Amino acid sequence: MKIKSLIILCLIAILCSCERNLNRPEKISYDGQKMTEQLTQRKFDTSKAIEEMTRERTETKIPFTMNYSECLGKPVIELDPVRHIYVMVDSGCTRNWYFSSILNKVNLSNDDFMKIIIQDLRKNVPELSNEHPSDEEFSSFLKNEWENYNLNHLAKLYINNISLIYDSVQNQSYDAVLGADFLMSYNRVTFDYINNYIILNDEKLDGTAIPFIQSPNNEILINFTYNGQQELAMIDTGNYSFTPRHNIGDGNQDYDINDYSTYGLAYNGDVPVTPRIMKTYNNIQISGATYNNIKGAYSTIEGSGFVKGSQLHMMKLNNLGNVFFYDHIIQFDFVDKVFIIK
Repeated sequence: MKIKSLIILCLIAILCSCERNLNRPEKISYDGQKMTEQLTQRKFDTSKAIEEMTRERTETKIPFTMNYSECLGKPVIELDPVRHIYVMVDSGCTRNWYFSSILNKVNLSNDDFMKIIIQDLRKNVPELSNEHPSDEEFSSFLKNEWENYNLNHLAKLYINNISLIYDSVQNQSYDAVLGADFLMSYNRVTFDYINNYIILNDEKLDGTAIPFIQSPNNEILINFTYNGQQELAMIDTGNYSFTPRHNIGDGNQDYDINDYSTYGLAYNGDVPVTPRIMKTYNNIQISGATYNNIKGAYSTIEGSGFVKGSQLHMMKLNNLGNVFFYDHIIQFDFVDKVFIIK
């Protein structure tokens, strides 16, 4: 009898130990690919990216890859197959942005680009032009403003009739980001993560429809539950993982969808630095689906790749990235204001 009791106690101890190990924080690598694979629990192969993007396509059905270098786990398309312009499609980014790498692909040197911008401003924005009579000084002024994400809209570029704003700061392996401005120009946009296609102006998807809230800044937000507590989250195809808000599940989410005063890209204030760890989250319910064993990390981890404005933002707002949708087809239905999962 004593032996049997001892065995039971040992089994209980082992089970408790396993549960503690499951919930124990795990260190995250500083290597980009390793970190992505840790958080998504998937493997990526950058050698497949070009082949996946150049599959059969139409004007409204565009193949994407999740294997693009420095953009692993996020949908990247070849926006312009002739000039090989590679673009991430990011529902969590409110606008469309392009980086300096795109200039060479449209046959513009940095000097020629600046000359064109200044010439355009002298013609169309005379008030600003008159404040900077010297081209050299005007150029210096614009560069300083762009580094603070001011006046970026004055360096607008059009690729395939899509308007993009200049981001002179980031240096990415891809050339641009298509955000909510792009997605909202269609009635419905489908992300088929099973076959890796984006379908523009698609028919309504037959799946589970979740009403979404669209913030004044065009974020797409849905309600979900964690351990029975209602939570608010952004649906973000530009995030490969799960980024929980601080104190998720405390029943006291404090997020004002109308307040963007401190969420700017150029925010320079302090944000708390949290250890570079990830945790395991269970009992996440999105509509009728329950997700367990989801790895997540705060936006404010040491060495975070998020800019400070985004870090501050996601301290209060959960971010549901692609890890929830890899085995699904999802749709943003801007007609009926619903997010659909199949």
